[in-house]
Amino acid sequence: MKKIIILLFLASLFASLHAKKIVIYHTNDIKTVLGRRNATFINPDFPPVLGGINSLSTAVKWEREKAEKNNDIFLLFDSGNFAYKSVTNDSVDFSVPAIYFEHMKYDLINLGLDELSAGSAFVYKAKERMNTPLILGNISYEGIGYILDRYRIIERQGIKIGVFGLTSEYAGLNLPENAISEIIVQREIDAAKELVEMLKKNRCDIIIGLTSTGYEHDLALADEIEGIDVILSGNEGRGMRESVESPVNHTIIIKGYGELSSVEKITLETDDTGNILSYEGTSVTLFEEGFPWDKELEQKLNK
Repeated sequence: MKKIIILLFLASLFASLHAKKIVIYHTNDIKTVLGRRNATFINPDFPPVLGGINSLSTAVKWEREKAEKNNDIFLLFDSGNFAYKSVTNDSVDFSVPAIYFEHMKYDLINLGLDELSAGSAFVYKAKERMNTPLILGNISYEGIGYILDRYRIIERQGIKIGVFGLTSEYAGLNLPENAISEIIVQREIDAAKELVEMLKKNRCDIIIGLTSTGYEHDLALADEIEGIDVILSGNEGRGMRESVESPVNHTIIIKGYGELSSVEKITLETDDTGNILSYEGTSVTLFEEGFPWDKELEQKLNK
């Protein structure tokens, strides 16, 4: 009995010595709400101040520096609905998001319905204007096909991380006439199954869904499809203070509250081959007091 206990202890010690940590920051539904504002939803009488995009930038900077110091992997993603769409839905402006996404060195951005609201010409503009990689896995266009990559593979410290993007399958009901006339929408479940299989064939160790489909739809994806390790959720539905785990396929899901009230943080501890040993997911509220403004980003945005 003592020998078994000692062997189990040594195995656990060996695993911990060779574990890798992946820290993921995730935003969703920024909705062009970038500035300082009072968090009346926390305390209507004496609301604390949220610092907006400049507090987010400070939080990202500090977390990245911490990860680099500890030799951890740091990743930064957005699920979509960030662009400046016109009132008449005939244009989408990506110039401001291009500045802050590049400044914070986002790894990948999925497009939501806001970015698709003015048609394919503006999806091309997003691709040309933004230096940060964009993905979208279930929207193609008549006579064109897919404008953006459906997924990307990120390799860090020998671990292959596959990330696919989805937007709402109800795009046809929620986009204006000029946009829906040319799009082909694939059902979320069908697209996700297809994309997960592609990532498995590419021997990805970890598979992440970057979605703008809504929380209930993401629960369905997690229960229906085996092989998705993490879903970073956006669009409609409730925000989450902590991550949840699907009881069927053990997919980890977290969704932010949107409009830069928070940034969501997922920490994965893995072995050398990317098998997830443990995880923690939590929402970090962007209080200005805790995360002072990034003056460098403020200057860039005010030019």
